[in-house]
Parts: sequence; C-alpha cells; structure tokens
Amino acid sequence: MVKNSRRKNYQSLIFLLVFMLVILSGCGASASSSSSEGGMPEVIRIGIMPSEEGEMNRSQEQLAADITEATGIPAEIFVAEDYNMVIEALRAGKIEIGLIGPFGYIIATERADAKLLVRSESDQQSNTVILVRNDSPYQSVEDLKGKDFLFADPASTSGNLYPRATLMKELGLTNEELDSFFGSVAFSGGHDKSLLALANGNADAIGTSSLMVPMMAESGLVKEEDFRVIAESDPIVGGAPLLYRQDLPEELVTQLRELMLEYDTKNPKFLESVGAARFVEGSDSDFDPIRQVAKDLDMSPEELLSK
Repeated sequence: MVKNSRRKNYQSLIFLLVFMLVILSGCGASASSSSSEGGMPEVIRIGIMPSEEGEMNRSQEQLAADITEATGIPAEIFVAEDYNMVIEALRAGKIEIGLIGPFGYIIATERADAKLLVRSESDQQSNTVILVRNDSPYQSVEDLKGKDFLFADPASTSGNLYPRATLMKELGLTNEELDSFFGSVAFSGGHDKSLLALANGNADAIGTSSLMVPMMAESGLVKEEDFRVIAESDPIVGGAPLLYRQDLPEELVTQLRELMLEYDTKNPKFLESVGAARFVEGSDSDFDPIRQVAKDLDMSPEELLSK
C-alpha cells in the first residue's frame, strides 16, 4: 500500500545509512576509496538506480565490463535506493561515477561538487505525464482530490520536479498546498516502481516520464492500454547526465568520456534503458531550463528533497 511521505522519507534515510555503511565497511577490498600511483582509483564504482527489468540489469553489468576494458581499472556497479544516495556517495568519495536525472545533476553539482562527464540525448521528445489506470473514473487532475498520488523520487526531474509543476499549474495551487490536496503523497523509489504500483492498484495516480510506459510494455511487465494520461508537462530538456567525482585524474576522465561518446555502438541496450539514443558532450547551461522550473516552484533543492 502507498505509505505517507514522512514514513517514506524515514525509510529512505534508513536505506541511505545502510548504503553508506556497506560502502564504508568495504564489501571487500574492492570498495576501498584508496588510489593507486598517479591518483588513479583502484576501483571505478558506478552509482546507479535499481531496475525491475532483467535486460537493464544485464546492460548495467556490461557497462562495468566496458569501463574496465577501456581504462584497465576494475569497475563495479553499486545500486542505490534513490538519487539522493548517489549524490551522497559522490560527496563522500565512495563512488567515482553516478547516473542521475537532470534535476539530480543540479543538486549534485551544488552539494557534491560533481562534474558532468556526458549527458544523454534522445531521438524522442520526452515529458512528464500524470497517469491513471484506464479503468479508473478519473478524467482530470481535479478528480484526484483526496486520492493517493505517487511520485518517483525527490531528486527526479520527470518523477517529481515536472509532475509537481504540472499539477500546480493544472490545479492553481502552490507547492505547499499541493500535498494536502491528495489523500496521501509518497515516493516509490523509481519510475518502474511507480508504474507497477499503479498497475497493481496501490496508487490512484502517478507522475512519471512519458517514455516509461512504452519502455516497460516492451519488456512485458505492463500493457500500454492499461493506462491513461490525464495531464502532461512541457517537454523536458537536458538529458540524463553521467557525473564524475571532481578529484578524478583528467586522464581517466578523458578515457571515460571517449568511451561514453561512442557508447551507442557498444551497448545500445544500456542507452535504451535510460530512454536515450546516445551520449553527447554537454555543458552546465544545458540544465538551465530545469533550474528555471525549480525556481518557479519557489523551493530550494533541499526543500524539494525533503518533500
């Protein structure tokens, strides 16, 4: 069942503590933060979000293998419970690379001094959609008053930032008023989890990426015809950024960037799993539209994370 947001935030804190303790305690020598001569890390650890879909898990494992081959340094995948854990692990120096959303990028650059390695680019325009089950009676966001709503992740662009902005615009409410409009508001921990919760009747509506339903339908986990869009946002720009710890040697950063810029030919399944066609070189200004949406919500990243 959908839990209230306070309980979910408490659980996320517990998950974060466990995640950090596991890394700090080592999980073996490979989780050490020590570096070899020349400042190169002994292990390249990649923070990434969990997936319900087996093909994506395999493509993540292939990512680690490809990084190992390109750099000569063993690479490992560390699965985080949410974007905030990726950000905190980057800040603590416990991972070297993190894949996160555009809004997460803004938080990570401010909080963890992380740097942009590359960003994803898609041939499809994406945005946020407010979804209900096709057999539900809800025809508009106004019909959701007193119902259970599910966001994906506090640091998610298409799973929190844009859905909030869309709901505020449609309902004429402030961000402070939004949560009390619903019967309950919670975070699922991921877009796939939100969609499965909706499909299973554990939420009345969700905010998620427009690419999520066809992506999960292709894997056979859901059917597209089981869902209905009742509102949608403006297009999302910026792409999913791949970040690196700011103290990594420039030689290693160059090796990683060269690998990722050609990754559409090496591991297209991984790119598909993040709704992208390729990685491209990006700049900090690419994310200015996301900053503007956050500003329009009249809330700092820290306040949005605490929702």
